[in-house]
Amino acid sequence: MVDLQLDSTVAELQVSDDGVGGADMRAGSGLVGLSDRVHALGGTIEVRSPAGRGTRLDAHIPLTSASVPAADQNS
Repeated sequence: MVDLQLDSTVAELQVSDDGVGGADMRAGSGLVGLSDRVHALGGTIEVRSPAGRGTRLDAHIPLTSASVPAADQNS
């Protein structure tokens, strides 16, 4: 499932699956890079992935002119 909620100040993203779980941000996976990018935009990210119960990622990203790359501000 992917759910994105937008308003003029924030983007809220939820991604979940019913897989095997066990995703670990400390294990050097692609989640580390994703987390770095979300934090660079002033946001937060939480991953819950209990073994055998799937994975859920929640990201909260503030929408300000500073969070939009310069090339996209004129679009």
